[in-house]
Amino acid sequence: MPRLRSMGRLIAWIVLAILALAALLAAAALWQVHRSVPMLDGQAHVAGLQSAVTIARDERGTAVVKGANRLDVARGLGFVHAQERFFEMDLTRRSAAGELSALFGPVALEHDKQRRLHRLRAMLAARLSTMDSGERALLQAYADGVNAGLAQLGAKPWQYLLLRAEPQPWQPVDSLLVIGEMFWMLQGNSVDEGLERAQLRECIGGEMFDWLEPRGGHWDAALDGSVLTPGAVPGPDIMDLRRTPATPVPAKDSPVARSDAPAFLDDVGALDRHEPMTGSNNWAVGGTRSVSGDAMLANDMHLGLGVPAIWFRAQFEIGGDAPIRAEGVTLPGVPAMVAGSNGHVAWGFTNSYGQWFDWVKVPERPDPAQLTHLTETIAVKGAADVKLDVVQFGGLPVVAKQGAQSYALHWVADFGDAYGLALDDMLKAGDVRSALSVAAASGIPEQNLLVADTHGAIAWTIAGARLNTQTPTSANFGRFVDAAALGQLHRPQLTPPGAAVLPIDDAPANDQLWTANARTYEPEATSPPAFDTTIGDGGYDLGARAQQIRDRLKATPRFDETTLGAIHFDDEALFLRPWAGRIVAIAASPTSRPEITKLLNDWNGRADADQAGYRLVSEVRKRVLDALWAAWSQPLVKAGQCPARKYDWHARFEYAAEEALDKQPAHLLPRGFASWDAFLLAQIDATVADMTRSGARPLAQATWGEANRSHVGHVLSRALPVLSRVLDMPSLPQSGDRNMPHVAAPAFGQSERLVVAPGHEERATLSMPGGQSGHPMSPYYGAGHADWVAGRATPLLAGPPQHVLTLSP
Repeated sequence: MPRLRSMGRLIAWIVLAILALAALLAAAALWQVHRSVPMLDGQAHVAGLQSAVTIARDERGTAVVKGANRLDVARGLGFVHAQERFFEMDLTRRSAAGELSALFGPVALEHDKQRRLHRLRAMLAARLSTMDSGERALLQAYADGVNAGLAQLGAKPWQYLLLRAEPQPWQPVDSLLVIGEMFWMLQGNSVDEGLERAQLRECIGGEMFDWLEPRGGHWDAALDGSVLTPGAVPGPDIMDLRRTPATPVPAKDSPVARSDAPAFLDDVGALDRHEPMTGSNNWAVGGTRSVSGDAMLANDMHLGLGVPAIWFRAQFEIGGDAPIRAEGVTLPGVPAMVAGSNGHVAWGFTNSYGQWFDWVKVPERPDPAQLTHLTETIAVKGAADVKLDVVQFGGLPVVAKQGAQSYALHWVADFGDAYGLALDDMLKAGDVRSALSVAAASGIPEQNLLVADTHGAIAWTIAGARLNTQTPTSANFGRFVDAAALGQLHRPQLTPPGAAVLPIDDAPANDQLWTANARTYEPEATSPPAFDTTIGDGGYDLGARAQQIRDRLKATPRFDETTLGAIHFDDEALFLRPWAGRIVAIAASPTSRPEITKLLNDWNGRADADQAGYRLVSEVRKRVLDALWAAWSQPLVKAGQCPARKYDWHARFEYAAEEALDKQPAHLLPRGFASWDAFLLAQIDATVADMTRSGARPLAQATWGEANRSHVGHVLSRALPVLSRVLDMPSLPQSGDRNMPHVAAPAFGQSERLVVAPGHEERATLSMPGGQSGHPMSPYYGAGHADWVAGRATPLLAGPPQHVLTLSP
């Protein structure tokens, strides 16, 4: 017995020793992580400064960077970006360059192979050497600040401890790579869908393509007032499902309901390929439409939501003979103010969705003189380097292959001429005309720019490089470029400052402007055209969101910041009203569904989190569109022997579905249903079964917020879910959806909400979904998220400083 007690004590001591060691190791790890917490107070040294720079922080962590000149402020911004966000900056440059495998190992190899085909690092290094001296100096100053900020941390950023890696210094070219990654984020899906559309048109014919992929219709809200007509419904002589084999209706795990697994580091909020998930809203009213007589601008840029937020709140205070103060959002990795106000001009962006690319079919036997082979070496952590053969045809990267057919891509992002830092000149813009000139010279992904100035004027233009094509959009959409016409493809060009800026709208009707990723104008639809430059159609969103914003602006004679900003939260489901009407008509028919009738009669007509009615209508619509796309496209794809790939419906397929449901042509009814009513009822019943878990709970409990819970997470918690509790923001039911101003999906939505009248920034607001810092021990990790969730506007201008850091030469 004593021996057993002795053994028990020994085991107890061993367990206690193990627990003590574990606690010691945990404490050591936490201490090491804490050492990399960013500096908030005190002094630090930054080589190259001409004079001291201060970085003050308010309660939300807004960085007020104050210096004697622009380059010193760039060094200060680089310093604070590196301290708070270096890991995220590193991921961005590596993603663009195809260098993630060196950090993460083989799991990132396929991503890197895709990106290396574009050779962005080599191309942008060449571009850097041709930039003007002022831009190069700005990039170098920012890089110096980044590296100083990284060096001043007590330990390397905590993420590198987990990855057992060392951070690499920042180079000026890396900021151009960050811009390159934004091209991927904002245009990458459009480019891929452009190939899909060209293949589909080629194999099913133009008439059927124009029906399935219409360019516009009654939801249009173009700035020039143009409205396009969708393709005609095919007659039974062209398509008759009564004479074709039955196509199964998609099951409950349709692509809409069950997105395919994301590629490495892709945003989980952008997986629904049917409708654009990289968007944004902006709208503006001129001085005649505001209570105070000031022009006002609102902007919410829609992007994937994560921790930390993609943007970084900053306020520049630059001394000198012409002092500058500007406030808004910056992008870690780049020294410019992306969107905001400089006291004279306010500006904001939405993604343009123009056709900034062309696809070229490589001939089966290309001229060897047109082919180039280059070798890219990909470093892979924990494995041997990988050699990649990069093939170019006529100088264009060959980036896709299906069967024996290869495709070369002519994309603005692959040309150094499309990159630059002229956007930084927005800090000095004094009115809308000078701001438009800055936009035309800005080397950024092509965007809809809205601008307002202190003179009460507002304007719209396309910022970024032009392709200078006069080819009508209708002749370009969904078509390949003939390989023989390679020499006629346009190189992108930035418009020199002071040159003509086209297209523009600086005298808008009703003194209001709006953009929401839909078609903005149609040069060939007006005579003479309102604007004289074609931007093409790279897959515009349906115009429902833009139309709702336009009509909200029309409905209010005079705005202030509060009423203008209220449009951010407009989640009235005007787009789904026709769908609700169809469902009610079927539910109240002889095949009665009283639970559905009551649910929709009680629905408040909005995409509110507590509304099951909205969820029912939304999910029935998606199921119906899935079923109709499968029934109509699959026979065409099979008969046309289209290249093997997944062909998806996109937003404007809505027009074909609407017309079929309203006209109910017998020859287009999916097989297996006695009538269109029976078809729609089957989709309703299947949706109800999903929402009620096959009758296990009342339909009214299946709220929209349950399906639309927020998921604002850290990139590392995806790989290590155990970190989710520490790193992710709380998951909450949320209102809003796609086809309305209040855009909200689980990991996608309004990455900022800005409302500002330039010259009156003290009344302006800026809200963001995540905090300034990427360090979970920082007081600014997640700061502001609760306000964003609750819809509470926070000031654009920085509040009283809580911390002040001084950088000295």
